[in-house]
Parts: sequence; C-alpha cells; structure tokens
Amino acid sequence: MPSQSPNEFVLTSSVRTEIVLRVAERPTPTDALLSGIDASDSAVYDALSTLRGRGLLTEGDEGWKPTAHGHLVADSVSEWLSAEDFRATDPAFWKNHQIDVIPAAFRRRLPEIGEYEIVRDVPQEPNRCEDVAISMLESADACELTTPYYSRRHQEAIPTHPETRLLVTREAIDVSFQRYRDGHREELNNLDPATLRLTDSQFASVVTNNKLKFELPAVSEGRTDRQTESGATDTSEHGSVAGTTALFVSETESAVQWGRDLFEALWAESDPLGPYVERQFPELVE
Repeated sequence: MPSQSPNEFVLTSSVRTEIVLRVAERPTPTDALLSGIDASDSAVYDALSTLRGRGLLTEGDEGWKPTAHGHLVADSVSEWLSAEDFRATDPAFWKNHQIDVIPAAFRRRLPEIGEYEIVRDVPQEPNRCEDVAISMLESADACELTTPYYSRRHQEAIPTHPETRLLVTREAIDVSFQRYRDGHREELNNLDPATLRLTDSQFASVVTNNKLKFELPAVSEGRTDRQTESGATDTSEHGSVAGTTALFVSETESAVQWGRDLFEALWAESDPLGPYVERQFPELVE
C-alpha cells in the first residue's frame, strides 16, 4: 500500500505537480508535456508512468487527462499551492498573529484575496498603522467596520453615510458609553442606531468600495497587560488586536468581496444594540 497520500505523492515532485496542474486545465499530449516542462524527457516519462500507476492520469486520443480521482487531487494541490503563495508574501505576519479569530470558512478563502500589503509601525512612524487606518476611513464614502476595541480617532473618522454599518463588541460599547458618561465625549454616536450591532469577533476590519483592511491579535506567549482608553487594565492570555503593530491591506476586487462576505456573515449572527444599552446604561436611554 502506498506510504504517501496522493497529494503528498504529487507535491513531492515538481515534475509531477506541473503535469497534474497542466492536464487538469486541458488534455495534453506527451510531446507538449516534454517540450513545455523544464525537466529531462526521462523525468517526464517517469512521472507520467507513476501518475498513471497511481490512478491519477489516463491517456486518450487528445492526450493525458486526469481521472476523477486525479481531478480531486489537482484541485487540492492547486488550493494548497495558492495558500502557500499567499502566505509567502509576508510569512512573519501569519506567524505572529492569531488567524483563528477569523471564521474557518473565511480562513480557507484567504488566498482568493490575491495581492496584499502588510503595513507596520516603525520607529520613525510609531503610529503608521493607525494613520493608514484613519486615512482609509476619511477617504471612504461609506464603510463596513468590525472592531473589538474603542478608538476616539476611529470614531471621529467613520463616514456618516446611510450605507455605513458597524459591528462592535460589548467591551468596546462599554468603553464608549463610559467615556461619554464621564464627559470625555460630547455625543454618543452620530450614526443611525440601526446601523450598529453587537458582535463577539476579536479582529478589526474595514471594508470600503475599493479597499480591505484588517487587524489580527498578536500571538502572545504569556499574559499581556495593556491600558485601555478608559484607563482600565485589559489582561489577556491571547493577545489583543488593540496592541498590534501591523495591518493587512488589499485593494483587489476579490479582497473587497471577501471582506463584504465576511461582514455579512457576522452581521447575520450579530445582536441588536438597543436591549444591551437598556440593561447596561439605563440612565442614558431616552
């Protein structure tokens, strides 16, 4: 019995990988594979023989093509390679941040985003990430925003367009309302209450018509303490998105669609703000 899975068998050889991906697109004659693949003829012949022996390829009048099993393997290999290419753009970001806060269905879709940039704070620009995020909000006509933390600068920059929608955590609402109650804010919110709902998501994201931005909690080896804007100490064993120093930014159409789909999924599972405010801050309800 083979010691490797079909996926492993294909991926452990660049020649086998290229053959499988090529013939998955269209039936390909042997001559075309010999001339189109940067490998010796013997390596190509050997790969074809072993792939056929594994039941992944078959040869017909039009050339080589995948079997049903081969198509499944080709799809799986293609997805794996796409994920590797996506991660390779900035391996440090994915190593140092918690991706598990993104729902699994959307983690699997990350490679479809395509090109992206990681923006980091640097000694010369210690607030670079926040400045980029604020600039993105200020230049947008409308946005869909998800956040687990309260930021005065973000609050002031959110576009007050009828299509703007916000998903915030209860913790962020608590800080926002407490600051208002303590006199640090002149008004609670200038957005329609129907455009703001409660979420449990622990990442921050902004989606506009042409851009996606998100922040993930940094990986923490132990407990970390930070001061919130309300002055309280937030202790976490899992890191905090408010303490990150890197932003994920993409301007591809597929990135914007990914962000919108994610927001819609979270919105569908969110809770209305009104009942929570009535319970926690009854004195502020008219």
